[in-house]
Amino acid sequence: MPNDLVAVAALFACSLLAAVVLFTVLKSTAVISRKEYQVGGAAAGFLLIYAALYGSYHQLQGAQLTTCQSHLLPDVTVEGSVVPPIRDATIIIGKESAALDDNGRFLLNTRGAPQSLHVISGDTHISHTIWPGDDLKNIKIP
Repeated sequence: MPNDLVAVAALFACSLLAAVVLFTVLKSTAVISRKEYQVGGAAAGFLLIYAALYGSYHQLQGAQLTTCQSHLLPDVTVEGSVVPPIRDATIIIGKESAALDDNGRFLLNTRGAPQSLHVISGDTHISHTIWPGDDLKNIKIP
C-alpha cells in the first residue's frame, strides 16, 4: 500500500511537470470535451498525461502479479486414463492439452492444483472434477 501511494504521487508529480513544460515552455494546447464538462489548456494536458501514465503503471502491476503467481504455483503432473479409451481424443487441463494414447492413458504437466479436466473428441465432451485429496497420478475417467 505505501508503495502504491508513492507510485501515484510520483505519477502525479511527473504529469504536473510535463504539463508545465508543455504548456508554458512549448506553448502546447489541449482540450477535453464531454457532454457533462469541458477542460482545456494545462489542466487537460495534465489529465491526459496522468491517465496515460497511470494506465501504464496499472498494466505493469498486473504483469508483475501474473509473473509472481506463476513462480509461486508449483508444477503438477497429472496422470490417468479414460475407460473405455476414446479414439482421437484430447485431454485438457487449464491451458495445457495432450492427446490420449491408444490405451486411453494421459500425462500432463500444469501449474497449480487442477480443479477439473476435460476429454474432447469429435462428438464427445467429458468434464471431470478433481477433488482435493484425489491421487493426481492415477485419475480414472469413466
